[in-house]
Amino acid sequence: MFSRYALSLPRLPRARRLIHSSRPHPTGRSFLDSSSTADQHSVYHYAHRHSQPEPPVLASIRNTAIARDPTEAQKMVSSLQGAFLRHLVTTHRPKSVLELGSYIGYSTIWLAQGLKSIPGSTLCTCEIDQEIARIAEANVKLAGLADTVRVVNAPAEHLLDEWDPSNKLDLVFMDANKSAYIRLYKKILSRDLLSDNGQIIVDNVLFHGKVHTNSSIEDGVAKVEPSSKGIARKIHSFNEFVASDPRTTQVLLPIFDGLMLIQKAK
Repeated sequence: MFSRYALSLPRLPRARRLIHSSRPHPTGRSFLDSSSTADQHSVYHYAHRHSQPEPPVLASIRNTAIARDPTEAQKMVSSLQGAFLRHLVTTHRPKSVLELGSYIGYSTIWLAQGLKSIPGSTLCTCEIDQEIARIAEANVKLAGLADTVRVVNAPAEHLLDEWDPSNKLDLVFMDANKSAYIRLYKKILSRDLLSDNGQIIVDNVLFHGKVHTNSSIEDGVAKVEPSSKGIARKIHSFNEFVASDPRTTQVLLPIFDGLMLIQKAK
């Protein structure tokens, strides 16, 4: 499964292609505290072989997306990250899940599959592109999850503005416009949308290794170098903002493309 996806991406040096199935650039020492890219390559495949396999419906959706547009298909999480998200759902057992940024519904379906054993649970996801939102909705139906998942064709910020605060969110997976991460985070907290034990999972917080590799420490504070532009700078600002926010606690995990897990401070 993993090798078919990796081989469908544009040609890259071997170690880089095989660290992430959904990203052409590695985060860094993704799974292993080792300077050896060969070790990273080996441990990723070992982890993949000993994790929950990708269901056939998801493999079909992934392969179709790659055939349609290999570059855009890199927006998908890897099957290993999908299995990780599903595992978080099954252990956390949320009743109300919100995904900000669906793309074609690949990660949506992984999340929703974790809800199968949770009676009355629902998942709402949004996609700003109308055509892609239709594909996501079709894929959700193909996976037999239309009764659990609602796909909304709207920007993430609009969805949060319209969300009923009485419908507390137990889990939020944030994978939308990276430039809007701080605004999305602020809306969730300022409108008190997160349940007391709820969790926000934010993807791509190391962004292809461009965030931490372009930062330096001055007086104990991490700063992105002036030469680092665009999304990496904005994600660094988000990471710094959350780390200094007393309303929440967080852990940034150097796995996949960087995951940050956030919950209310107790």
